[in-house]
Amino acid sequence: MMDAKDLLMLVRVGCLREGALAAWTARQDFDLAMAESATAAYLRLADHQIPLSPERPAEEVYETCRAALAAAPGGKGVIGFLDSTLPLVARLAEEFGLPGCSSQTLRMLTDKAWARERFAESQVPGPLFRVLNAATTSSADRQAAVDGLAYPFIVKPADSSAGRGVIRAGCAEELDAAWDTAARFTKTGTLLAEEEMIGDEISVETVTVAGRTVVLACTEKLSTRGESFVELGQAVPARLGQSLEAEVKDIAVAALKAVGYDYGIAHTEMILTADGPRIIEVNPRPAGDCILDLIRLTTGTDVYDIAADLALGRPVDVDTLERSDSTGGAAIRFLTAEPGVVRRVDGVAEASALLDRAKERLVLLTRPGDVVETVTTNLHRLGYVIAVGEDTAAAVARAEEVAASVSIRTSPSAEGEPPARRLPSAECWT
Repeated sequence: MMDAKDLLMLVRVGCLREGALAAWTARQDFDLAMAESATAAYLRLADHQIPLSPERPAEEVYETCRAALAAAPGGKGVIGFLDSTLPLVARLAEEFGLPGCSSQTLRMLTDKAWARERFAESQVPGPLFRVLNAATTSSADRQAAVDGLAYPFIVKPADSSAGRGVIRAGCAEELDAAWDTAARFTKTGTLLAEEEMIGDEISVETVTVAGRTVVLACTEKLSTRGESFVELGQAVPARLGQSLEAEVKDIAVAALKAVGYDYGIAHTEMILTADGPRIIEVNPRPAGDCILDLIRLTTGTDVYDIAADLALGRPVDVDTLERSDSTGGAAIRFLTAEPGVVRRVDGVAEASALLDRAKERLVLLTRPGDVVETVTTNLHRLGYVIAVGEDTAAAVARAEEVAASVSIRTSPSAEGEPPARRLPSAECWT
């Protein structure tokens, strides 16, 4: 009798995970289970499909995933891509004794206030901050709660992601509006106010095994700066220079140690301020925005394979990973449009003709009839281009050239026009 295959379970996938799904469905050494909305087109790719109701209540997700893991006869592992699923992943890992960092650490890292306090205790450089109670309603009490922070500063939920609820308070008169906006996105009732860090944003992608952390790549970002903060591009490797790159890597390793993250893939974000790199947050999960695709294109390292092996408790050769280096550059640029209803998308054929289909791609996340909202979170982006080049600058230029050739035409809804569909960002229909 053949041994039962291991089972890798994905708890919610979200958007922009085409690379992960392609990598894992191609593997023959484990079966893939996926717990996702029943309307998600990619659910059909899984060997074991776990359709969820549109509301996706946490207890329903837990019970369905628990039943699937309990029925799996072989080894098993679980991965969560979304910050909101990490407590559930921790709960499953603890119950079934699955590989990973401690379930307590995984749960606590969804609380940005807790993490910010751990960074401060370990002297990991970061912004001045205040932990706020979202339920505070008095303007005077709110002003007292941020006493000591100079305007402008950032107000955000301690438990949200994808830029949701992150807003800038430019002066005391703007605090109430910023507070109310951030409060709409918290489930725990905790907000953070942080001094605004001025500079370029980067992230550091790492793998940690038995407390030893290896940096896989540093990623530079193109982000909006204003009332909201949305990432519109990524590029690998970040153009840092040897000294700054070393400092950035050291801070990432120190940040992971400060929060007790000792096993798994992580995505750590920083701002390069005039006073040096400053930590934003540690995300105890694989990076989004196709960053891992960019790493594969520039180093040959398949981080999706590494994530699967770690989740299943298989050995990972960190010595080889530490010796890997980049050859060339890779970049992603996201598509946006003016608010309104999508009428047509022009230039797709022309843009596609520019791409090397073996390495590059254009993906649309919208279609005629969709509603386009003002870009205030990463969920409002309408598609992307991935391109490569001889170095990072060339890859960025190429991605921007191809993205600029695609035009998403919108206009306001006409009188008497049937209601338009909402942007299907959560279901990623492509």
